[in-house]
Amino acid sequence: MTKSRPAFRLIHSSDWHIGHELFSHDREAEHEAFLSWLLGRLVAEEADLLLVTGDIYDVANPPVSAMARLYAFLRDATTRCPNLQIVIIGGNHDSAARINLPAALLGPGRIHLIGSLPRTNGAPDFERMLVPLNDRAGTIVAWLAAVPYCRPGDMGPGGLPELYDNVLTVGAERANGLPLIVTGHLHVAEGDVSEHSERRITIGGEEAQATALFDDRAAYIALGHLHRPQTIKGDTLIRYAGSPFPLSATERLYRHSISVVDLAADGATARDEEIPRVVPFLTVPAAGPKPIGEVEIAIQELDFDPQLPRGLHPFVEISVLVDGPEPNLQARVMAALDGKPLRLTRITRVSAREATNQSIAEREVDLAELLPEAVFAELFERAHGSEPPEDLSQAFQALLIETQMSREDV
Repeated sequence: MTKSRPAFRLIHSSDWHIGHELFSHDREAEHEAFLSWLLGRLVAEEADLLLVTGDIYDVANPPVSAMARLYAFLRDATTRCPNLQIVIIGGNHDSAARINLPAALLGPGRIHLIGSLPRTNGAPDFERMLVPLNDRAGTIVAWLAAVPYCRPGDMGPGGLPELYDNVLTVGAERANGLPLIVTGHLHVAEGDVSEHSERRITIGGEEAQATALFDDRAAYIALGHLHRPQTIKGDTLIRYAGSPFPLSATERLYRHSISVVDLAADGATARDEEIPRVVPFLTVPAAGPKPIGEVEIAIQELDFDPQLPRGLHPFVEISVLVDGPEPNLQARVMAALDGKPLRLTRITRVSAREATNQSIAEREVDLAELLPEAVFAELFERAHGSEPPEDLSQAFQALLIETQMSREDV
């Protein structure tokens, strides 16, 4: 017996990072493959809503090719799925103005682009955050409160808890018994972070607990920012959809997916649909760092189709165990890779000495790998013989966030 279709089905995706490059290697082929696959899932699932929770682009000023890719997808999705609604919110990587701008051209309709928190006379306009969600007969069957990435200036004295409490109050009143969906682009304390590709988004130096922000007035909380798909424990269904493919080598073991969410009168249910990975991420040697001779042998044993297009060449990270200077190491690695359809991300030298016994200054690491919080903590301990106190760590975190935001707003 064929299972009946739910009254309302949405697909939750996030953190596309269109325009992303990994160590100067573009990801265009991967984005093309993902968006093509996503379009097929929208059709197959007969989705009523595509919800994308931030970081559409990788940078605030994306290349024209990245914007063209997004708009082409929106055109194809609305053509192939004539009943589909699309809601896209801005993330911390996005320019709020750039996300907002096309909304003025599109006008009210099937595509909703919310780059910044709507305001009226300087105060959050909760009514303007609300989007009615229609079934195929045109009947409103649910509501969505579209909350984008919030900068400190968006916060009132009560911070995020007060903001979301107001959103839930206004949203539940408007929904009047219908399911309510609420979005966000932030890091809640329970979320699992990829340390090399996600910035911790905190307000006042502190991460909010999901249980302090969300409750069962919403049927589904759709979050963005964390790249690992995951469910967050709370009073209602809270999901990070995750990114479509690894954005750093540390994410290579993630099972990237979309969330397919069915709404009913008694709440929401979600299942994951794994996204096919078209480009492998390799670490060589697979068992961990080895001397250069063994690394050369491991590289030679790699066998991939030489006819693969450049954009589909596997990424490879080489890790070499050293016990002293190796002046020809890079040349030997490059010679071993010559002619193979691979894209080198980096070569790491790992000392035979335990890395945990070395200070940051002594380790052979890329600057991009260093977490500012770790550097600050180590320098404080070296100077004072103890870990930094909690209030000082929070002050440093707040300063770090302010610095990051000032760069994004340029």
